[in-house]
Amino acid sequence: MPCTPEAVQILRKASVLIAPAMAAGAGGVVAGELELNHECSLMHWSPEDFESKLQDAMKQTYQRAIKAATDFGYQKESPEALVHGAVISAFLTIAQAMTDQGSV
Repeated sequence: MPCTPEAVQILRKASVLIAPAMAAGAGGVVAGELELNHECSLMHWSPEDFESKLQDAMKQTYQRAIKAATDFGYQKESPEALVHGAVISAFLTIAQAMTDQGSV
């Protein structure tokens, strides 16, 4: 969930990781897509397979966010890197899709 600047300060002082809302929400979207693919196909996944696929997708989300953050000047270790990187990565993905479709 997005936090006020004051809440962010309190959470950081308590050493609580602030996960970007977009990236955290991606887990639910990925899980839904995996379930739909599982139901619509003849593939049978064990709970362990499902968890592994979800973990892989979330690792990719994390890696894209960190790469976007560092590409745009944030230090990887910076508390802001993950939050800003997730927003940058999402924007770049949407911008590329719009360009690919000729919308821009």
